[in-house]
Amino acid sequence: MIRTITGKALALVAAISLVAAAAALAEVSVYDNDFSSRAEFSEIFKSGGGKECHRRYRAKGRAMLVSVKDGDTTCSFRAPVMGDAELPDHSVIVDGRVLKRTEKSVRGGAFVELTVRAGGGGVGYSLRVFPQKRRFELRRGPAGAGFPAAGTSEAINKINERNQLRLVATGARVQAFVNREEVANVTDPDPAQVSGRKVRFAVGNAKQKSKDVVATLKQVAVAVPER
Repeated sequence: MIRTITGKALALVAAISLVAAAAALAEVSVYDNDFSSRAEFSEIFKSGGGKECHRRYRAKGRAMLVSVKDGDTTCSFRAPVMGDAELPDHSVIVDGRVLKRTEKSVRGGAFVELTVRAGGGGVGYSLRVFPQKRRFELRRGPAGAGFPAAGTSEAINKINERNQLRLVATGARVQAFVNREEVANVTDPDPAQVSGRKVRFAVGNAKQKSKDVVATLKQVAVAVPER
């Protein structure tokens, strides 16, 4: 079941938040999943990658374990919430760790990805993080001016260490953070082209080699920024 972020619900929560101390964060939480149970694991939908993508619940670590079995493959998943209007404002967090079980020959191409305003045909703003190279890419689908914004950052932890990815889209502005440090900030001159309303996250292998990329996803949190 997909939960739609409705205007009335957000208005009510926002009013409560203004009274509470959480108002200082200037965000309204609409979904939080820390994979603390198999039921929470089951809330997440598989949305791409086909038979080369395997996932299972890791009870000991309370996480989703993902294995990418082929080269140049992205195994994507979807949270059960979506915006109810055009250009929904999103603030989304996912915690991911590319494990040392990943074959050394593909570690440089192993990534964790987070997408907001996601739609069909590759539509969305995506933050892709490559831990081995401490590299990030902020992408736009379809391609557009100012994208991709790419570089390296010491804020990015390496293989077998957790990285927290956060994407914030408010109107035409897109901000990307890794471990709470801003790595990219782009204003899209034509945001209407990015017409999706969903939230996706992924583990992938950007190399052509068919060696396993193995990662865990620990938390997914979706909020709406207040403007």
